Amino acid sequence: MPEDTFHKVYVSFGSNKGNRLKNIIAALKEIEIQLGRIENISSLYESKSCGFVGRDFYNGCLILKTKYSLKTVLRILLKIESSLGRIRGDTGVYTDREIDLDILFFDSVVKKSKKITVPHPRINNRKFVLIPLCDLNSDFIHPKINKSIFEISSLLKDNSHVKKIKTNNFYIPFWNKYSFISIEGNIGVGKTTLSKVFKNHFDIELLNENFKKNPYLKDFYLKPKFFSSKLENFFFQERINQINSHFKNNENKKTISDYWIGKSLVFSKTNLSKGLFNKFMYIYNKEVQQIKMPNIIIYLKQETKQLKNQIILRGRSFEKNISKKYLESISKEYKKIFNQKQKFLLIEVRSEEVLELLSKKGQQNLFRKLFNSSS
Repeated sequence: MPEDTFHKVYVSFGSNKGNRLKNIIAALKEIEIQLGRIENISSLYESKSCGFVGRDFYNGCLILKTKYSLKTVLRILLKIESSLGRIRGDTGVYTDREIDLDILFFDSVVKKSKKITVPHPRINNRKFVLIPLCDLNSDFIHPKINKSIFEISSLLKDNSHVKKIKTNNFYIPFWNKYSFISIEGNIGVGKTTLSKVFKNHFDIELLNENFKKNPYLKDFYLKPKFFSSKLENFFFQERINQINSHFKNNENKKTISDYWIGKSLVFSKTNLSKGLFNKFMYIYNKEVQQIKMPNIIIYLKQETKQLKNQIILRGRSFEKNISKKYLESISKEYKKIFNQKQKFLLIEVRSEEVLELLSKKGQQNLFRKLFNSSS
């Protein structure tokens, strides 16, 4: 299946053991970190335990966008349950549990196996599932029963009490809070590669800088003093235009970009004379007032030697003579600008962490760092 094919999965969650709210929030974070983007989430409800005598449950449902298969989603949900202390038995007897995560629908798939049945076979008998499902999408058609969630809930003969908890914004999905994130760092650090990781995990928009459009880039590396002003002004205007165009019809479009407009200050400070930089600063301060700025910037740090190796490996002929001194001056300017007070949240990724970003474990560690720093 193509990597850009995403599934819509309805998942129910519940807890009646320990700190119920804390357990649920921890599980929802891990669902986003390990599986994808939570698109929507219901209010939180309290209901009596079902099938056994126990403490009341906190319950709810969510819609997950994920690129993973049904088999993988099930495996990871069970893994999350286990990490939060849940021990699933084979007896079929219901007990208290720290967290309960069940797949209700996986797209409109109808499947029955030893490990899983979708749609979940007991949806139409559970008021504590149907009510939060109605919060999410009451018009969704059950692919096996061929009735909407609202119709099924209307036919339900269940007098059990399901009470909405007042704190119905108990968990705001990450991309509903922070719709625009930019990745920054020195030349060759891996910004574009990482931005694609974000897109492929969370199913969000990708805003990548098209450096090939700049007609002065190759000439700059041959005659930096002569072409630096033309280079930086073209890059700046192109970045402004690209950002404005991207957010024109929806300023809350969920987006990851491989650049921040402030990089124009970093590179122009390095490349331009003092007089030309002061002129550039005047134009910059005037024009950036009206553009969309990221909520969060992820700054990838890297040692100069490693940057040089990565630049050589990516094989752009015009970059082959970039000096270590030039890379160090860029890193120095990034440090200066990020030491200033900014309106965005800055997440710094150390050089050893950057090297781990090619692995799924390293990517999840970054997602976890991002979620924990912004909560």
